[in-house]
Amino acid sequence: MNEVPTPPRGLIAYFAHNPVAANLIMIFVLIMGIASYFFIQRQMFPNIEINYIHITADYPGASPQEVEESILVKVEEAIKDVTGIESVVSTARRGFGRVEIEVDVGEDLNIVLDRVNQKVDALSNLPASMEPLNVSQVEFRQTVIRMAVVGDKPLTELKPVAQDIEDELLQLDDVTLVALSAPNYEIAIEVPPRQLRKYDLTLGQVSDAIARYSANFSAGEVRTDSGMIAIRVENQRYRGDEFRQIPIKIGPNGSRLLLQDIATIKDGFTEGERYFKYSGQNAIFLSVNATASQNMVTVASAVKDYIQTKNNTLPAGLALKSVVDMTHYLNARLDMMLKNLLQGAVLVALLLTLFLRFKLAMWVLVGLPVCFLGAVMLMPVIGVSINIVSLFAFIMVLGIVVDDAIVIGESVYTEIEHKGGGVNNVVAGAQRVATPATFGVLTTIAVFAPFLMSSGPERAFFFGIAAIVILCLVFSLIESKLILPAHLAHTHFSTPKPDSLRQRFNRRFQQFIHGPYRRVVTRATHWRWSVLSVFIALLAISIALVVASHVRMVPTPKVPHDFPNIRLEMNNNASSEQTIAALKAIERMVYDVDNNTQAETGQAMIKETLVFNEGRTAGQLVIPLVDDAVRPFTTFELSRRWRAAMPDIPGGKKLTIQDDVNGGEQGDEFGYLLFSPDIDTLNAAGRALMSRLNQQPGLFDISSSMDSGSQEILISLTPVAHDLGLDLTTIAQQVVAVFMAVKHSD
Repeated sequence: MNEVPTPPRGLIAYFAHNPVAANLIMIFVLIMGIASYFFIQRQMFPNIEINYIHITADYPGASPQEVEESILVKVEEAIKDVTGIESVVSTARRGFGRVEIEVDVGEDLNIVLDRVNQKVDALSNLPASMEPLNVSQVEFRQTVIRMAVVGDKPLTELKPVAQDIEDELLQLDDVTLVALSAPNYEIAIEVPPRQLRKYDLTLGQVSDAIARYSANFSAGEVRTDSGMIAIRVENQRYRGDEFRQIPIKIGPNGSRLLLQDIATIKDGFTEGERYFKYSGQNAIFLSVNATASQNMVTVASAVKDYIQTKNNTLPAGLALKSVVDMTHYLNARLDMMLKNLLQGAVLVALLLTLFLRFKLAMWVLVGLPVCFLGAVMLMPVIGVSINIVSLFAFIMVLGIVVDDAIVIGESVYTEIEHKGGGVNNVVAGAQRVATPATFGVLTTIAVFAPFLMSSGPERAFFFGIAAIVILCLVFSLIESKLILPAHLAHTHFSTPKPDSLRQRFNRRFQQFIHGPYRRVVTRATHWRWSVLSVFIALLAISIALVVASHVRMVPTPKVPHDFPNIRLEMNNNASSEQTIAALKAIERMVYDVDNNTQAETGQAMIKETLVFNEGRTAGQLVIPLVDDAVRPFTTFELSRRWRAAMPDIPGGKKLTIQDDVNGGEQGDEFGYLLFSPDIDTLNAAGRALMSRLNQQPGLFDISSSMDSGSQEILISLTPVAHDLGLDLTTIAQQVVAVFMAVKHSD
C-alpha cells in the first residue's frame, strides 16, 4: 500500500495554504508605507549630533592679546575642571573672543552646558567695558531657501521691506527660522571739538544729557480702590529728529542749548561701507532655515507660495527672488530613486520572463514596493528621515532585495516543472532553498548591523544607511518567504509551447550550463589551490593599489553644487572698503570666466549672482548656475577655472570655494592645529607648514587663522600730565569717546 506523503509544515506552508493572511500582510505594509511616505520628515541631511558649546565675548576696541589675557584665559581656567569636555579651542581677535568646547561623545550635552554656564556666571573679574559673555549650544540647522529683496532703490528703502518680509515669513505656520543679512540701524551723533570748547562741554556731559532725556523708567505702582496702577516714564528716543530736541544745557533764564545746535545727527546704518548686489541691483539677503524636527519640503513649499504671493503686492521696482533652493537636491535624489526602481523592475521582469515565466516575474516585482514601503513605514519609528543619505541607501539596496525573491521563485518554478502545480509542490520548492536564502540575507544584515551602534557627530549618516538596508532586507525575507509562495501557489502556469522562443533559449542555456560552464567548474575544483592562489593574488593587488594611492579614497563622495559660493575673509586690520574692493574684483573675475565660457562653448554657466559683505572683514558670493542639462561642463571644472583666474587679494586671509554639496559651508576637507606657548614660534611654524602645503600638487584653498600684525598706538602719560592733575583713566575715557564713540542702547 502506497504511503500518503506528509504535507509540508511551517510558516511557508501556513501562508501558502492561507493566501488571505499573506495578502493582508502585503496590503497592510503597502497602505501604511504610503501613508508614512506622505507624513515622514524630509531633510537635506540627517540630523547631526553637534556636541559643541560656544562662549563668545565682545570687547570693543581691545587687542587680541588683551582679549586673550583678560577674558579667554580666565574662561579656560574656570571651565578646566568641568567633566565631560573633550577639547577647548580659543580664538582671540580684535574686539572679539570665542571659546569652542567639544563635549565627549556619550555625555549629556545639556548637563555639560549647565556646568559651563555655572562656571561662567561665577566669573567676577572680567573687564567692565565688555559685553556679557554669551554661552550657547551649537544647534543643527539646515538651509532651505535663500532669497533676496531686489530693486533699484537704496538699502535704506530696501531694509524696511525686507524686515516686513521677515516678520511675515515668521508668521507662516511652517517657518520658524529666518535670518536677515542687512546693515544695522544706528543714530550717529557727531560733536565737533570746537563746539565743545565754545560751550565749555565734554563728550561725557553730552552723553550724560542724552542718557537723562532718552530713557524709559518704571516708577512703581499706586494702590487705588479700582486696583493697582503702574507708573512709568516713557521718553526713549528712536529717531534722529527726536534726538535733535534733547537739551544739553539749560541757562538760568530758561534758555536751552539743544543737541542739534552743537552736533550733526545721522539717522542711518552703522559706520562702514556696504555692498549688497543681486546681478548688479541693490539687494537685501534673507535665509529660511529648518530645525532638526522640521520638514524641509513643507517649509520650502510654504516659502515658495509666499514669494509668489508677495511679488504681486510689492511696490513697483522691487522683487522677491529665490536664489537658492536646497530641496532641489532632495527632489532630484527622490526622482533618481524612483527612476532606478522602475528601471530595475523592468530589467528584472525582462530577465525573469526570458528565463522563467512572465507571471513569476510579476509576482517577484511585487516584492520591490513591499520591501521599500515596509522600510518607509518603520522609518519614523527609528528616527530616520527621507534625506539624500537614506535615499542613497534605498538606491544601493535596490539590487539586493530582489535576489531573495528570485531564488525562491526559481526554485518554486523548477519544482512545478518537474512535479506539476499545487500548493504542496510550491511549498516544497520554497522550503528547499529557504534556509540558504535566509542565511544569505542574514549575513548581509550582519555586515550592516555594527553601523547601528556607531557614535560621533556623523553617527546619523551611518545609522541611516544601515537602518534602511536592514529594514529592506527584513521585509524582503517576509515577502519572499511568506507572501511570494502564497501568490505562486495559486497561480496557474500554462504548459509552454515546445517551439516557443523562450523554450529554445532555455534549451541553449541549459546546454551551456551542462557543457562549458560545468567543465570550467570541474577543472576549478580540481585545481582548487591554484584558483585560490589567483584570487588571493587579486586581493593583494587590490590592497596594494589602495595603499599606493592608485585608487583614490574619498570619505564623502563629491556632489556638484548647483549654487556654488565663494567666501572671503580678510585680515582683521582690513577696512570695509578693502573688503568690498576684493569682492568686486572676484565678481568681475566670475563674469569674465563666464563670458569666456560662453565664447568657447556657446552656453553660459551663471544664471544670477548675489554678492554681499558680512561685516568689515568678510564677504560672500552666491552664484546660482543654469540647469544641469544645458551646462557645458561640471561645477568642479567651473571652480577650477575660478581658482586659475582668481586675482590677488591684498589683505586676504582666507578664500574658499564651495563647489561640493557635501563639503560643508566652509569647504574645508581637513586641517591642522598647531600648539605652542610662544606666539612667534607658532606663527613661524604656521608659515612653514603653509609653504609646504602650497607645494603639494592637488591642494587648493589653503588658508590659516594667522593674521597680519595690526598697527597700534600706545599711550602713556608724560610728567606734565601729573602736574596738570590728569590721570590715565580720564585720558583713556576721552580717547575712547573720540575714537570709539559713546554708545547708548535703546
